[in-house]
Amino acid sequence: MDANSTRHVRRASGLAEVASLREPLRTGAAVALLAQAEDPVLGALVELAASVTGAPSAQLALLTDQHVVVAVGGRLPWRVSDTAPLEGSLCAVTVLSGDVLVAADTRSHPWLCDLAPVVSGHVGAYLGAPLAGPDGSLVGALCAYDAEPREWSGRDVTLLCQVADVVAVHLRRPA
Repeated sequence: MDANSTRHVRRASGLAEVASLREPLRTGAAVALLAQAEDPVLGALVELAASVTGAPSAQLALLTDQHVVVAVGGRLPWRVSDTAPLEGSLCAVTVLSGDVLVAADTRSHPWLCDLAPVVSGHVGAYLGAPLAGPDGSLVGALCAYDAEPREWSGRDVTLLCQVADVVAVHLRRPA
């Protein structure tokens, strides 16, 4: 499947275009939360996400006009403050889906197979939970992933979502 047909599958499935993430109120909410991003508690929560899911890697990203890595856990090719275009972001797809995104094999997932982290071999399995900002808009995602395909259990999904809820509450607390 080439990139154009993959984008067609995304549209046909009802997944909004990445451009919709550039809505000013949503991006403003994400930018405002970046002020909380240097809190070491977030790094501990991302490490917890990796641990409870058994994933070798986890990441917290906020989606401003780009994908901004806020905290990392486990073995990662990315660092805190790394940025990437929204068009290549698995976290952006998670936010666009509006729900938990579970992919045992990202290479065969129609929404993910053509994204740079998948094509490069960095992400073979992905589990992501969207994060709501203070106004309820989805501003980022907490994800766990592996370079190799793997099955995610119902327990993995539940625990990642619980950690994501704590992360969202922590991000929204007053500075």
